[in-house]
Amino acid sequence: MPYLEQETARLQTALQALATRQTALTTQLTTQQQAVTAAQAQRSHAQNGVAQAQVRIPPLQAAAAAADAQVAEAQQDLLDVSEPPQGIPPASWRARLTAMRKRLALAKTAATEAHAKVAEAQQGVAQAQAQVQAADRQIAAATAAVQATQATIAALQPRRQELQATLTEIERMNAEITHDPLAREVLQQVAADLSGRTATLEDTLLTTRFELEDAETLLASVITRRNELTTLLADLARQIPEVEAQQAAAQQALVAAEAEVSTHLQDGP
Repeated sequence: MPYLEQETARLQTALQALATRQTALTTQLTTQQQAVTAAQAQRSHAQNGVAQAQVRIPPLQAAAAAADAQVAEAQQDLLDVSEPPQGIPPASWRARLTAMRKRLALAKTAATEAHAKVAEAQQGVAQAQAQVQAADRQIAAATAAVQATQATIAALQPRRQELQATLTEIERMNAEITHDPLAREVLQQVAADLSGRTATLEDTLLTTRFELEDAETLLASVITRRNELTTLLADLARQIPEVEAQQAAAQQALVAAEAEVSTHLQDGP
């Protein structure tokens, strides 16, 4: 029968399409799982970077504190010798004072460099932590993609089973129709099954038509509303410069009024 042949061909095509889709999704799932693994490895590497960067900070902070102490000591030495001791020639005193100032300048330079190294190390920690966070986001995104693909694959299975069951049933009907010798009771049952299937398809077609009409009506309503909103937005866009100009004028008037009030208050009654 042409109907059964058409249904058989349609169902076989749908099953083949599902099989192709499932194969593509399985390949995609493998790639996504590899992406999860790579992101996890990247996160582990970034965490190691954080640990290594954090280890560098305490010694650098200690060095910066020692440099600050040397600066404080040099400053105190200068304060302690505000005037030259007796018995020291002025030239020798000036040379000594110059040496102390040079020592203070060198100490400040060393302290600045030490603090810069601390800041650099802290920045390295922040960058490594940012890499960890980026890896976390990649893991989350890749895991979500894996879960979505797994859900899609799982959703294909019931549909595939349904199509296979329908194909098996049609093949059974076709075998009964072409059976030799023909069994009247069996043919009557096949005819009843075909009649029921035809009624189901007609109901589905009718429901689909109603849904299509409703969708077209909704689409037309949405398009109309969109056009109304587009017009409204265009009007608002034209009004914004005018409102801004009015606001600026009001602000200027307020400033002028405040200035006038201040003038009156200063001049008195």
